[in-house]
Amino acid sequence: MTPALGSRTQLGVRVLAVMARPLVRGAVKTRLAAQLGANEALAVYERLLLGTLAQAELVPAVDLVLAEAGTEGGGVGWAAGPPQTPPSDALAGRSNRWRRLAQRGDTLGERLAGVFADLFAGGAEAVVAVNSDSPAIPVTYLEQAFARLATAPSPGRLVLGPAADGGYYLIGLDAATWRAHGEAVTALLTSSPMSSASLLAHTLRAAKASGLQADQLPLWMDVDEPADLAVLARLDGDAPLRGEPSLGLREIYLHVTHRCGRDCRHCYNKDAAWDPGELTTAEWKEAIDQCVTLGASSFVFIGGDPLLRDDFVELLDHITGTHQAHARFFFNSYVDEAAAAELSRAGRGLLRPLASIDGPRAINDELRGPGSYDDIMTSMANLKAVGLEPVANTVLVRPALPGLTQLARELRAAGISRLHLILPHQAGGVAGAAADRDAPDLTPSGEELLAALKELLVTAAEVGLVVDNIPGWRRRIGSRNDLCAAGCRDLAIDPYGQVHACVITAGDPAFVAGSLREERLETIWRASSSLRLLRAARARDRAECLVCPVVDACGGECWVQAHYAARAHEEPAGYAAPFPYCDLVRPMLQELTAEVGNARAAAAPAGGDCVAAGACGGQSAAGADDYALFDCI
Repeated sequence: MTPALGSRTQLGVRVLAVMARPLVRGAVKTRLAAQLGANEALAVYERLLLGTLAQAELVPAVDLVLAEAGTEGGGVGWAAGPPQTPPSDALAGRSNRWRRLAQRGDTLGERLAGVFADLFAGGAEAVVAVNSDSPAIPVTYLEQAFARLATAPSPGRLVLGPAADGGYYLIGLDAATWRAHGEAVTALLTSSPMSSASLLAHTLRAAKASGLQADQLPLWMDVDEPADLAVLARLDGDAPLRGEPSLGLREIYLHVTHRCGRDCRHCYNKDAAWDPGELTTAEWKEAIDQCVTLGASSFVFIGGDPLLRDDFVELLDHITGTHQAHARFFFNSYVDEAAAAELSRAGRGLLRPLASIDGPRAINDELRGPGSYDDIMTSMANLKAVGLEPVANTVLVRPALPGLTQLARELRAAGISRLHLILPHQAGGVAGAAADRDAPDLTPSGEELLAALKELLVTAAEVGLVVDNIPGWRRRIGSRNDLCAAGCRDLAIDPYGQVHACVITAGDPAFVAGSLREERLETIWRASSSLRLLRAARARDRAECLVCPVVDACGGECWVQAHYAARAHEEPAGYAAPFPYCDLVRPMLQELTAEVGNARAAAAPAGGDCVAAGACGGQSAAGADDYALFDCI
């Protein structure tokens, strides 16, 4: 018999509460039921709930509470006397660690606030509440939630587990926070737009306004739509996920510092604060060694500005000298003649500089700061003088578009032969501009981008400048791409040793795959729940990709751009979010397909999953001879 919640002394210090609905046909997963039928929806929900209960039982030293809603969604308060067994009991045959708590309140926010109030009144010191609508929540995430509450510096911390749909799968707080801010937390929960794509954004804003610090765990997902069932099946199944079985790492982005000498309006990393606890030289070398052991043969330095690290050349030496691996580095600061010579020496013919420049002088300096244009143009000249061949990189924010053709002429006149175009990530400075009603929106539409690119290509052909996105896209024609190589062949490491699938997510706790200060890279690479969720995603999980004629060539493009664009508009995000620049990429790939012809496309398989890492999209299309060509950032 499962004990009922009773006196204060029955509750332990840590309580894990599972918010659940009764296993009654028609009472659960109504969105799924509308499309699949009530019986199938109930079966899906029971599978999710039982998986969540099983994961909860793996968390040591916690009291387990099943917080049950009534059949109409509301609750009836504390259970009185022996627990009643509903028609289908989720706790039947489970561990006797479980106790029952009846939810009370009309709305989900009221019921959640009631669960916290009742559990803290019962003597709990930390409470973590989780949903029962997700694939089995990783035990490491549950343990992290309690660990972060235990290390809270002062009352006033929430722990949130962000869900891809814009909500959260977990929320936790400690008793000190409840005592000091219980009314604010209750108001936050009861006013929250539950079951909406704006829930997480609302919670983060409301927490900040109430003086609460919201600490985020890695991203997970809810199962609400039929398309989510495919991801659930992949996560639960035995078949290899996208990029598996792993062929090893290919390329690593080393986000070596958040420090930067510029204040670029559109920087994706604009919100990242520098902390003195960056990896030491020895730690970075050890990280590089671990990457090479797993197969990495190319490294990209990025930041911030890598040149601001005193040990940059030493780290470069370790890559090109000790390991004879390729390297690239992004920079936006001045490189004098002596520094250029030192970089050439350390590069050993394996180094490619990537210079950030966003237009002619007036446009570039308005975006990146006065003097930036002259610094970069002089730096590229200094690098060319010692045998290095810089690639110019331009972020296609709206103010940059009118200057692209003039920039092409100026670059070619300066002896630069390659230009790479970067589509804006709606994070950091771009997201901040969008949120500021008084600031001009930096994000162009796909139609604006397409018109600007077409005009640029005419000028580039005239002056002999290669816009390397075009050969990059052309390489994809006739192959089957599925999202990108991030998390399948490529990884990123941030300044503090946290591992991410993509460097653009560095600093975002939702995408932390693990920490090199806590475990080996191989363990993260093989076992990270964050990477597993990404690998379970497919481009064709998106409705628009499923019917797109160039989906194989496109592969759904950049899931990071898709995620942050959706977050910026408070829409369902995650790996299934729609790519925001389809109106640019789709017509370009259609045109390139016609140009290349249908011969290779006809030879490619028409179906099946992307199971080999080399078949994933994006940069994986590039071979060893094509490191000068890259598709993203």
